[in-house]
Amino acid sequence: MKERELNATESLELITRMIQTTRQQVEQSSHLPFLVWGYTTVITTLAVWCTYTLTHSNIAFWLWFAIPLLGWAAMLSIGKKDANKGYVRTPIDRILSYIWVVLGIAGLVATMASFMRPLPILFIIVLLMGSGSIISGLILQLRAITMAGCIGMALSLLFLLVQGINQCLIFAVIFMVMMVIPGHIMQYKHNKKQHNV
Repeated sequence: MKERELNATESLELITRMIQTTRQQVEQSSHLPFLVWGYTTVITTLAVWCTYTLTHSNIAFWLWFAIPLLGWAAMLSIGKKDANKGYVRTPIDRILSYIWVVLGIAGLVATMASFMRPLPILFIIVLLMGSGSIISGLILQLRAITMAGCIGMALSLLFLLVQGINQCLIFAVIFMVMMVIPGHIMQYKHNKKQHNV
């Protein structure tokens, strides 16, 4: 069977439908990655701060690696549930995934480098994840995500005012603002829309 090529109007309609489908799917479960990564980061950060404050041992900093381990385990579990529900990934979903995977790998590499040489690692991580939030919000036209990323990046300047282990407290607050709060806002909007239907 011969496939016909789409004209410009049909191509635009197809792209518009894909974006709308993605937005609908994102509205259903977009809050989950923000809540998973946000809470994982906040809890791990507070664990690092508490452990180091109580022990003054650098071993506490190895707890940072709980973020990718716990985060990816939770995301794989969510992905399996979505697949069982018949969730179909669109090209926009893949683009967003690629963006976050690249930023996550960059964050992991920067974290490993900080064990070898002093780096303003928390500042770097906030800039990377804030950029991911802004890009995601712009692509999906979700203002809460875009604004949260901007606020997170602006708050990263607080790292210039606070030194030492107490930077962890700023980091936790930034991730609450940048990931957890927008995640709950998106969840609330989705639930409200579901009840109105």
